[in-house]
Amino acid sequence: MQKVLSYKDFVLKIKNIYGENSYLFLPNLDNTYTKVSFNDEVNIEEKSLNKIRMVDPLKTFFFKTKEDILNFEKENFFQIIVGVKSCDITALKILDKIFLNKDYVDPLYRFYRARTLIVSSDCPKPEKNCFCNLVGGEPYPVDGYDLNLSYVEEGRYILSSGSKKGDEIIEKYFSDFNDPYKDDIVKSDNLRILAKQFLNENNKDYFLDIEDYYKIVKDGYDLEDNWKSESITCVQCGGCNFICPSCYCFLIRENSESYEQQFRDKVWDVCHSTGYGRVAGGGNARKYKFQRFRNRYQCKFVYRKENFDMYACTGCGRCIDVCPGKIDIRKVIKNLSCSVRVIDKV
Repeated sequence: MQKVLSYKDFVLKIKNIYGENSYLFLPNLDNTYTKVSFNDEVNIEEKSLNKIRMVDPLKTFFFKTKEDILNFEKENFFQIIVGVKSCDITALKILDKIFLNKDYVDPLYRFYRARTLIVSSDCPKPEKNCFCNLVGGEPYPVDGYDLNLSYVEEGRYILSSGSKKGDEIIEKYFSDFNDPYKDDIVKSDNLRILAKQFLNENNKDYFLDIEDYYKIVKDGYDLEDNWKSESITCVQCGGCNFICPSCYCFLIRENSESYEQQFRDKVWDVCHSTGYGRVAGGGNARKYKFQRFRNRYQCKFVYRKENFDMYACTGCGRCIDVCPGKIDIRKVIKNLSCSVRVIDKV
């Protein structure tokens, strides 16, 4: 189901659908979100919708940086997140497999997930650190969204449904808008083709068969010289862990001010920290920096591939943007692949 409309028309319509307990999150030109409540005026910046993914990963809406899990109150609320890109939707699928699987369901994650409308949008202008195409992604959503906005030209977007919830919304609230013309679809498709061409050209030096990532990182586990060399500029700040849309490690912290005031916080944790692998008695399976650095790559391309049949890297490029040591995950794997193939030939 598809309709054609302006971004302004879409925002003004969607803002009022869920009532006073709903919150609308809109992308800004600085790649952050603005939170708009039911009675707030809306500042609509059309250009912001066509930029790359937001600085903060989508997981922040479902897996909070810090949350009191002992005194968690299930508010009556609903959130609408606009401008979600394909790389973040892929990450959300990964988190779903972790927090909503048959063996364990995280009640907080489930609560937020059930009360969220995902409004995605195409990524017509990827940037130099974007590499979704290297890990099987596209610069536009394929599935996993409720509604999607595809850019056609200024003031004109194709609104598409990607779920039953999306079908119901378009049918009930957007039925008075026109269906897209053939030219609209052609223009939108051409922009998608141009975005893919940019990604292919931008990442031409890093191409590997997608099936190779698992083999290269797994077979390269014992190449300590590689890992030491690649991690030499790492300062263990944890930025790549915090900014990654699919990292999910956390700590549970206990605290109490009195018998009546008990606190139990769930906070993000990072596998780059020295104490992450420390156990009782002071033992540490990842005592050295290169081991912790290596673990992140093993987690992304080996462990979660073996356990969930998905890579945990979506090619969003955030880790490249945030790293003070100028570490580029694409270069790390490319260099590792060269070493692994040298060993294979011996």
